[in-house]
Amino acid sequence: MTEATMEKQNIEMHRLQQVLDRYCLSLTKSRVEAEDLSQETWVKVMDSAQLTEHANPEAYLLRIARNTWIDRVRRKTTHARMLESVRGTAVHSTMPDESRIGTELVMQALMTFLSPLQRTVFLLRDVIGYSAQETALRLGLTPGAVKAALHRARAALPPVRKAVLEGTLPVPNDEGLREVLRALAIAYEGGDLEGMLTLVQQDGLEPAPAIAVLQGRRLRAASNQARHGGSVPSMMLAA
Repeated sequence: MTEATMEKQNIEMHRLQQVLDRYCLSLTKSRVEAEDLSQETWVKVMDSAQLTEHANPEAYLLRIARNTWIDRVRRKTTHARMLESVRGTAVHSTMPDESRIGTELVMQALMTFLSPLQRTVFLLRDVIGYSAQETALRLGLTPGAVKAALHRARAALPPVRKAVLEGTLPVPNDEGLREVLRALAIAYEGGDLEGMLTLVQQDGLEPAPAIAVLQGRRLRAASNQARHGGSVPSMMLAA
C-alpha cells in the first residue's frame, strides 16, 4: 500500500468519524451518550470487517449506529417496564437503578418468589408485552392457562416488591448462583429472549442444571450456524 493510498484512507476514515459523531449526537441528544454510541458502532463495524467492502461505507456505518441506538432504547424501555411491574403501588420507595446489579436483584426476587410458569408468563406478558395468545403459542399452553398463571404471578408480587424495596434478599454466596443471575441479566439486557426463558423456566435457582441447559442451547445454535455456513449478522438483517 502506497503512502498516498494510506493518506487517502486516513482522510476518508476521519470524514466518516465526523459524520458518525454528528449522527450519533442527533440520535442521543447527549455528547456523552453520542461518544459512547460512536465507539460501540466502530467496534461492531470492525468486528464485522465489512466497512471497506461495502458499496456505501457511510450508509452502512450510520445504519449500524441507528440499529445500535434502537437496541439501547428498547432495552431501557423493557427494563423500565420490568421495574414498574415489580414496583406496583410502592411509588414512594426507591427501586434499583438501571445497572446490571439492579436487574440481577429483580431477577433474583422473581426467581425466589414466583414459580417457573408464573415468572415466565409474567416476563412475557407484563414485561416483554406479549399478548395472551402469543404467550400461549410460545409456551404450548391455552390462553386460559396463561391468564390464570399471570393472575397468580401478579398476586405473588407483594413479597417480590417487599424483598426488592427493603433489600432483604440474601447475597448469593454460591458462584454458580451468581452466574445464573448474571446470565439472566445479560440475556434480558441483550434482548436474548430464548436465553432468558431457558433460565427462568428452570425449577428454582439450581445453577448447574440451568447453566447446562443454556450452554446446550448455545452449542446447538453454534452447530446449526456451522452446518449452514454461518448466519447473516442481525445488523445486516435490519438494513
